[in-house]
Amino acid sequence: MNITLSDISLLLRLILDILVVWALIYYALRIVRNNTRTIQITKGILFIIIAQGLSTLLGLNALSFLISIFVNWGVVVIVIIFQPEIRAMLEKFGKSSSILGANVSKEEQINMIEELVRACEQMSKTKTGALISIQRNSSMEDYVHTGIEMDSVVSSELLGTIFQYGTPMHDGAVIIIGNKIACAAAYFPPTTKDLPSKYGARHRAAVGISEITDSITIIVSEETGNISVAMNGQLTQYKPEGLSRLLRNLLVPDTEKPTGSPLFRPIIDTAKSLGFNRSRRQSETRKQQNVDERIQPLEIVDLTRQGVNTHGKAK
Repeated sequence: MNITLSDISLLLRLILDILVVWALIYYALRIVRNNTRTIQITKGILFIIIAQGLSTLLGLNALSFLISIFVNWGVVVIVIIFQPEIRAMLEKFGKSSSILGANVSKEEQINMIEELVRACEQMSKTKTGALISIQRNSSMEDYVHTGIEMDSVVSSELLGTIFQYGTPMHDGAVIIIGNKIACAAAYFPPTTKDLPSKYGARHRAAVGISEITDSITIIVSEETGNISVAMNGQLTQYKPEGLSRLLRNLLVPDTEKPTGSPLFRPIIDTAKSLGFNRSRRQSETRKQQNVDERIQPLEIVDLTRQGVNTHGKAK
């Protein structure tokens, strides 16, 4: 069997074609992944596609006509709806470090956590209000632009100065990307869900940002000095040592290699998040709390069930 140059060229084009399509699917899934708002929109789009197929199959002409009008303009609608996410993705193409993730070593991440926890502990003792959000997979660039942009390594002294009452940047959120403070005085949209009256504007903003990103948001109450963490629409109160271990479990990369093929891991994880988002969030929350038995939350406010638990017991 003779392999000609044209056969090799065709094979290379096929491989390149597959790789490009895989890359497009991968980044499309990254837009949807770990973002409650885009997941719900994607479910709605899938529902419309299924409805169109059923209406055509069952001969429901009027319904099929209405859906076809929406589908014909669907590309424009999708671009409008996903405009912030698409813009963020296109911006990342010009920044190789952003595509591959923040280039932060394990030691730098641990040092960032230690400085952050030290700052929260100090502010807790002095009852200095604070709102600090750590970016994970979901981009927070749009929220960075709402505040005063910075590029400073995280330190307890700097965080204490930012949130000192009376300073220009104390009223707002600090966003941490990697091991650096990306901005201060950022604005987060508050949650529309009901919170117990003892929680103020900072807690509402923290829950709000946790509903649309997978960030870890830390709140120090200026009324009580309590330290809380907002994730996936849930507030959890921690002591400083519990906060430190929680952040290490979530942010410090595991040295062990994950099982399974890393090539298809983003697709598998995103498919799970699309189909079982709520159960996944609940299982992840339980898993995070069980990673280290020394992490003991003082209080859990799960807004998905509108319940308040203390050490796992309903109040």
